[in-house]
Amino acid sequence: MNSSRTGPLLSRFGWLLGLLLVPFLMGGVITGDEALLLKTVQHLDGSALDFAAYARSPDGWYIPHHVLWFALIYLTAHTLAWLHAGSLMIQAVISCQTIVAGLGGIALCYVFLARRRGLPPLHSLFAVMAFFAAGYGVYTFCMSGVVESYMVLIMAARLFFVERQIGPRDAWKLAALDILLVTLKAYSLIFLAVTWPLLRFSGTARRTYLLLSVLLLTGLLGIKFWLWNPLYIAAISGVSVSQSLFHFGQQFFSPWTGLFFCLPALLALFWAGKEHRKALLFKLLGLGGCAAFFSLYDFFNGDVAGGRYIFPFVVALLPEIAAGLSHMLDRQPRLAWLLPLAVFAFLPVAGLGYPFFPTGAFPPRGPCNPDHPVIWSWELVAAKIENRAQVEICFHKQKYLLSPRDASSPHLGPWRVAYMLEGGHSQGYRAVAHDSGQKEHDAWGTLLAGRLTRLGLGNPRLWMAIGSVPALLALWLSLSTAMRLNSPVTRRPYRV
Repeated sequence: MNSSRTGPLLSRFGWLLGLLLVPFLMGGVITGDEALLLKTVQHLDGSALDFAAYARSPDGWYIPHHVLWFALIYLTAHTLAWLHAGSLMIQAVISCQTIVAGLGGIALCYVFLARRRGLPPLHSLFAVMAFFAAGYGVYTFCMSGVVESYMVLIMAARLFFVERQIGPRDAWKLAALDILLVTLKAYSLIFLAVTWPLLRFSGTARRTYLLLSVLLLTGLLGIKFWLWNPLYIAAISGVSVSQSLFHFGQQFFSPWTGLFFCLPALLALFWAGKEHRKALLFKLLGLGGCAAFFSLYDFFNGDVAGGRYIFPFVVALLPEIAAGLSHMLDRQPRLAWLLPLAVFAFLPVAGLGYPFFPTGAFPPRGPCNPDHPVIWSWELVAAKIENRAQVEICFHKQKYLLSPRDASSPHLGPWRVAYMLEGGHSQGYRAVAHDSGQKEHDAWGTLLAGRLTRLGLGNPRLWMAIGSVPALLALWLSLSTAMRLNSPVTRRPYRV
């Protein structure tokens, strides 16, 4: 009786996953690739060149590289400008688009496991939290303003098609998703080609998929060649085989960026079962093919903890990860207590941003290898709590001494507000590390802090408390899941 009630109750917990990151929507400014694309939009508007000529110029090289994402940001910026929205509002909306895409991917993964795979709601919830919260995954793509947010959304949507028999009506939907994925990042073709044998078409579905894919891909290639920028050839010149092999290994086994170190849920693949071996083989080969391509570049990991380039394709492993976790939980339910521990360990990875400053801005203190992001983040948290004067960081394999305030800045919107109310980055750091866009953000932060203070909302601790909500919610949800999995009422008998 109680067990039957628990299922429907927990099936409603899916909406809580979205709430985990709702405060992130309050960020207000964009970073990373989003900021570069918005700046490209602004420069294009002020350029005397037409669209194609600007895309082929040195200043417009990012347009053909992110043609679909650029189109979305271009339309968003001009629509909001037509509505007389200010620059800060435009950035806030663009920032929300990326985060909503990431949240949509999380929600689709939960729905897929609970409804299409038929996993118990508790096991589905555990698998999604282990994959997205107990590791670097959600934080990497949701917090950095990167195109991988949209790629995760598409890879999550693909699960509903590629994990079952594909009929003619689904073939065109899958073709559209795959072309969107390739439009966002052309190297997606590597993963799609390697995992092609896993697709199970029925009837004329294969011909429908191939016909639509070829037509759409031809149109995409035409656009790419029309906007081709000569800088792309220079980007892969001087490739070193030994360095590429080193990069390849780091994507899987480096404590800072390796998948097996930064995404512990992958260990569940050892319990996935014999029936998943074929799918695992092709999916891992696809990941290896993508990793080999990324290894050609020094920027192979996206310059952040964990591999944000490769992470969207890891979503394809979610069915096997969930199967392994479900088998593990049936056999050893006490292992569920590892979930809240892992969520707690990765919380500061979510909350803290990593410093970016020009080479030569600060004197290096020798070579280094970065620690695991959990260790690095908690060291920064400890330095902030203890109010240390300086903390050592490892940036681009060089040691630097910075104040804890300058070594990291918060990601979450409320914590960012509290940070600005306390002064933000030091003036010395701003002078050497902030470009014109960041200085504009500094001015906005100072203006916002002044307005909040005049409204009686200038207490930093108030905003810190608000910013703690997603962390508390994540911990509560992980603890609740572990408790219910170990409850005699909800525990499933182990089947040999």
